[in-house]
Amino acid sequence: MPNAFAELLPFAFGLVLAPLPVAAVVLLLRSSGGTAAAAAFTGAWFGTAAAVAFVVALITSLGADPDRAGVLPGWVGLLHLVIGVVMVALAGQAAHRHLRRGAATADAPPAWLSDIGGYDPARAAGLAAALAALNPKNLAMLVGAGAAVGAFGLGAGGALVSALVFALLGTATVAAPLVAALAAGECGGGGLDRVRGWLVEHNDVVTTTVLFVFGGVFLARGLRGVL
Repeated sequence: MPNAFAELLPFAFGLVLAPLPVAAVVLLLRSSGGTAAAAAFTGAWFGTAAAVAFVVALITSLGADPDRAGVLPGWVGLLHLVIGVVMVALAGQAAHRHLRRGAATADAPPAWLSDIGGYDPARAAGLAAALAALNPKNLAMLVGAGAAVGAFGLGAGGALVSALVFALLGTATVAAPLVAALAAGECGGGGLDRVRGWLVEHNDVVTTTVLFVFGGVFLARGLRGVL
């Protein structure tokens, strides 16, 4: 199991580098929903990450070779190649879009981020689940982590523990504003606003970099699984 934990660490790091979910938690904390909505968002992010990684690990383990622990089945290697190509293409598209918009509009937040102030806990949880499972970059991290764990054939128990560890690590930055707000109270409001502004302003750069880097990771892992 320690080897499985080591394999999923890069994907946990990729999930942590998600600026907009962190900005969403900050805005929820500053909204009428406050702590309850932010806690619902954080819990749903953690639960979705754990559930998707666990399911993917179980599916991947069906084709795992017990004599070659950690080696991806051939079909999973092909899937990694496809994900890698898509991520690199998305990175190129994001970089092109960012350069075309220019510095004057590069920090414009998405529409849903502007409307999040009125979300109740249920809507906040739904948004977190969608961002974790439907955003291509985040979904790729969940699939990558689940496949890495499943290749070791740890069984349902081992896969569940690994998925929970992955989700806990991948929720660190999303949970950080909530923990800070609970610790600092109203005194931390100004700091949270500055963090939100920085995250929104640099979202394109961070996301594009993660897509490029992890697109290469998926391509390398896919080639290793196929060849």
